[in-house]
Amino acid sequence: MEAFWVLAIVLVACISISQAASTNPPVQGLFVFGDSALDGGQNTYIPGSKIVSAIPPYGKTYFSKPTGRWTDGRTIADFLAQALGLPLLPPFLEPGANFSSGVNFASAGAGLLDETNAHQGVISMKQQLRQFRNVTNEYKKEKGVEFTNQLLRNSVALFSMGANDIANAVPSSFLFQEMIQAYSSAIQEIYNYGIKHIIILLAPPIGCTPNLRAVSAQSRNTNLTPEGCIGIINTFVDSYNTKLLNLAVKLHNDYRDLNIATLNPSPIILNVLRNPQKYGFKEAEKACCGGGPFNAAEFCGDADKHDWKPDHKNKYTKFICNNPEDYLYFDSNHFTEAGYWFVMKNFWHGSYNIARPSNLNFFFQGFNIPNPPPTP
Repeated sequence: MEAFWVLAIVLVACISISQAASTNPPVQGLFVFGDSALDGGQNTYIPGSKIVSAIPPYGKTYFSKPTGRWTDGRTIADFLAQALGLPLLPPFLEPGANFSSGVNFASAGAGLLDETNAHQGVISMKQQLRQFRNVTNEYKKEKGVEFTNQLLRNSVALFSMGANDIANAVPSSFLFQEMIQAYSSAIQEIYNYGIKHIIILLAPPIGCTPNLRAVSAQSRNTNLTPEGCIGIINTFVDSYNTKLLNLAVKLHNDYRDLNIATLNPSPIILNVLRNPQKYGFKEAEKACCGGGPFNAAEFCGDADKHDWKPDHKNKYTKFICNNPEDYLYFDSNHFTEAGYWFVMKNFWHGSYNIARPSNLNFFFQGFNIPNPPPTP
């Protein structure tokens, strides 16, 4: 009899949880601001941009064609959209795109500062915010103010910015101060427009990329971390990330209704580098696509199939792996789809050293999430 009551209580609890989930509102929109880690093809539509990836073999795994993403398939932005039950977001500049579920403003090579890679044809944070304002104004014209306010109230903003600023300048306290101020202004503007759920991706350990491994090897640098990374670069990244974490805490204290989370890929990536096989990878140092040392000294894309030509070409034999799912990096600076998926699962279920103040599973409590990622 006692077992019967235990079973009954469990069944009632399950039904209650199911009913609660079904009555929670869905996330209505996702707005993405960032660089190549999140770019959904924006740079493809920038006339004269020199940072483009709408070239084979990019996109080969999931889309079977190039889409302008800097990987063989989906990015963190794509995985988040699918988890939330939203379509993959179109880039803002895509002609005739449907923005009813949000927009991807991210631009490869872009920075928090306007001058970062400006001559390369990219869209900085400030310019991405201008695009966001254009979209919200269109919402108000077409759907009305009340609809727009409800959409934004039930939407999420995803940010990933800073790595290009660090890579293209001499890191200093003044540089970090400028970057954090730009980030703060951006988040406050998004908040003032009505988005109260904001996710910040911290900068990855760029000192571990195949690109910088190749540079280090060619310069015979022996001052490396146990993972084979350029330690001083990762130190700069850690310093920036600490300041960004502090900014998130301050913003949450200033705006008590702001639901903000910071997600740090560095512990995840360093764990994979220390023991790739444990986490399902066979190669964590070399790129799947490229050429030369660490497959990082040649541009991954087939430039002959595109009008844009990279500055260097054909010095090394081109290489493209047949099994991107076994590699952490797809090209000299960006992860494979498998790499992004592994990071995403850790973001969703990870501990405090990865996600603060909480992981995405907790962040989205109160929303109906149809496709949460499994545990890593």
